[in-house]
Amino acid sequence: MKKWYIVLVLELSILMWLGDFSSYIAISFLWVILHEFAHIVVASKFGCKFSSVNISILGAKAELSDIDELNEKKKLILYLAGPFFNIFMAIVANFFYNYFSYEYIKDSIVINLCLGTFNLFPAYPLDGSRVCEILLARKFLYKKSKKITGIFSFIISGVLLLIFIIMMLLHKVNISLFLASLLIIYATILEGQKTMYIIMGDMIKKVRRLKKHNYIENKSISVYYKKGLVNVLTLVDKNKFNSFYALNDDMELLGIIHEDELIKALKDYGNITLEEYIKIRNIDKKKNL
Repeated sequence: MKKWYIVLVLELSILMWLGDFSSYIAISFLWVILHEFAHIVVASKFGCKFSSVNISILGAKAELSDIDELNEKKKLILYLAGPFFNIFMAIVANFFYNYFSYEYIKDSIVINLCLGTFNLFPAYPLDGSRVCEILLARKFLYKKSKKITGIFSFIISGVLLLIFIIMMLLHKVNISLFLASLLIIYATILEGQKTMYIIMGDMIKKVRRLKKHNYIENKSISVYYKKGLVNVLTLVDKNKFNSFYALNDDMELLGIIHEDELIKALKDYGNITLEEYIKIRNIDKKKNL
């Protein structure tokens, strides 16, 4: 199942639970689609390019590129665009409902409030999870920020599952709530599996950013020489060019490894320690003399 469809099913499941919209599924679809188009409009304003846009009975799916080249502020605006659009439309609908008491306007108020609030939850694959990652990354390393967001995501899915169980014991079974919990768990597990590939793929994005802005910030970290290369890779800051200083037990510098060399070493030698790699590198240097 593609991630966008997970979001769509998740949002509609929550809407049907919170507002009992079994007979108003069409208007729910409408606001979910408009929520996604709010993201598309903002992304377009920031210069992100479309590779494809598809609209079907399953909703709207937009493939956007260059999102990772946006700065932190623009990313936050982009991810918050959808939820804030829904909250704003709920306010607008409430204004009109004071003058025109149509049922579909009342439904739109509740739907938009549910969509806007729910998408702010720090649970994968909702918008709130990306916002949470960005805010946590200000204080923690990239992988740790994703790990903490993943914990939040599991907690939220657990709460939804607990509510489902309680409702079931009260003889009020709600399958949509159970489905939402499972989809969050599924999306969170997938996100955790992708983390390492995302880190390695960030090198290509950094090259594009360097060419576009003509500079990129550096980051230096001192690490223990017995640490494995994979563990060192998790310390990479995806927005900066990273250099690692390998130190021994006496705090002596054994060598410096930049992130491009680190990724190449992983491909060539696997998850060996920094100490082992530096020995291999020194032997290769002597052979070339």
